[in-house]
Amino acid sequence: GEPPESGSSLEEDLLLYDRPQCNKLGQAALAFFKLLCQLHPSNDAAIPFPSPLSAEHRWTLSFPHVITFLADEDVSRVKFGFDMLQMLVNGTHFIRPAQYATYYTNSNLQRSHSSELLAQTLHTLLSLVLRISALEATVPNSSSVLEYSSLQVMSLAQSLKALYSINVQVQAIAEVSQKIRDSDQALIALLPKVLDWLRPVVMGICNKCKDSCQNYDLTLLCEVIRVFDPILKDLEEVFDNSSTLPKNIPGFFSMIEAYTALFSSLRAMKMFIHTGNAQFNTYDVAECAQLSFISEWLSQSLDRLILFKERLEKLVDLWSAETEASSPPPGHHRCLLLHYHLEEAVLELSGED
Repeated sequence: GEPPESGSSLEEDLLLYDRPQCNKLGQAALAFFKLLCQLHPSNDAAIPFPSPLSAEHRWTLSFPHVITFLADEDVSRVKFGFDMLQMLVNGTHFIRPAQYATYYTNSNLQRSHSSELLAQTLHTLLSLVLRISALEATVPNSSSVLEYSSLQVMSLAQSLKALYSINVQVQAIAEVSQKIRDSDQALIALLPKVLDWLRPVVMGICNKCKDSCQNYDLTLLCEVIRVFDPILKDLEEVFDNSSTLPKNIPGFFSMIEAYTALFSSLRAMKMFIHTGNAQFNTYDVAECAQLSFISEWLSQSLDRLILFKERLEKLVDLWSAETEASSPPPGHHRCLLLHYHLEEAVLELSGED
């Protein structure tokens, strides 16, 4: 006969989905229909509604199966993934991830609430956004196939991310950003969007720190810096001394919007670059070390921006001349917008605004 709908513990519940006769898709389908029954129980349902299980408990039972559907090549199964995620994100408030990384001591259970699984799901959703966008551009009424547009999928990704604690969000964004830059150049067009997800985090920290910074806020800002730092270092590799032109013009053009998003967040962090010793008196040793790290990093970033600005201005002048020897490539006007945001960042970090 059928096993009971819930066990006496979370571990027992998880075993209900781990049936030898079911592959991962079979287990995911079981989780999908159990979730559907929880949201829309029949009149003769055996389980009282709402269930006494915790929000975190339910999340562990449901969310890990979303990625199984989303990563499949079959369109109907991908749609199941969107439907399941839609139910989890918008259909109920009684199924939510844990807000603390150590909610569970069991490593297998921790993964359900971890930045690792969130990052994997976000990366898969972004890949689908790109594929659906390409379909929308070439096939009329393509949204009828999946019943989800690229904008709707992007909105799902943002809503999913917002369910997690800020520190888990930042860790997941760091993982997605690194994967895009290191091994998934096809998604580079969406890197600006990923970096923009960090701007509200930076703004929130800076607003809180106008009065007094807490250790948690400074630790979080240091995590954000670790996302930004590799991209800032990349600025040093755009040009070399042998030419006014970028080493790799298509590669440079693909990163313009990402650089612009980064400059906007740096401008919000300007309050930390002039942190003086007098302000350290109210902080403990660890917090002083973090403030020093942030201030020093911003100073180094400003030096990088100034050097990059000098090289970019020479490039803009070259292409603006539009001589036969320096014919600008299509889209070169985007460099003007990049220069504007770069100049604003330099002015604000220099304290000259």
